[in-house]
Amino acid sequence: SAVAGSQPRLDLQFLHRFLQILKVLFPSWSSQNALMFLTLLCLTLLEQLVIYQVGLIPSQYYGVLGNKDLEGFKTLTFLAVMLIVLNSTLKSFDQFTCNLLYVSWRKDLTEHLHCLYFRGRVYYTLNVLRDDIDNPDQRISQDVERFCRQLSSMASKLIVSPFSLVYYTYQCFQRFKHMQIRVNAEPAAFYSRHQHL
Repeated sequence: SAVAGSQPRLDLQFLHRFLQILKVLFPSWSSQNALMFLTLLCLTLLEQLVIYQVGLIPSQYYGVLGNKDLEGFKTLTFLAVMLIVLNSTLKSFDQFTCNLLYVSWRKDLTEHLHCLYFRGRVYYTLNVLRDDIDNPDQRISQDVERFCRQLSSMASKLIVSPFSLVYYTYQCFQRFKHMQIRVNAEPAAFYSRHQHL
């Protein structure tokens, strides 16, 4: 039971409760919430790919401007505008999907908690016999609303973080290997020359 004034902690009890909530939010792999979450995953990854492509555009302008290629400039500008419009569209769909998840999660979690609330004598116990919990109905609706709002706003950021971390770690590793080859090019050349003598 919760003690009044106790601080929330990130421990096994928190993890257990969070997993129980996830079971309510995602009852099966084919549920509507799971499919929306997978859609959000695809949208977020596609958005990151478009952002990466937009980041490559400025370096391509150097070549086009250096060669004074008017047609290349027009084509590159058209491509940049299309990528920016696509990025804006994906961000809008991302936000729309997050809002749909919020509504669906809130509905499912509220229904689940109300089923538990009205089971047996829980309703009577919380409203009449317990003095430490004020207005449980309102507390359920407000806490569920806040929790689902926060979870839906974090969802797309949490989805993309592991993929970005893996991708940029791989890129740093490739640059590191490339630098090792450049730094050790002379000793490697002397070593292979020495082997052939």
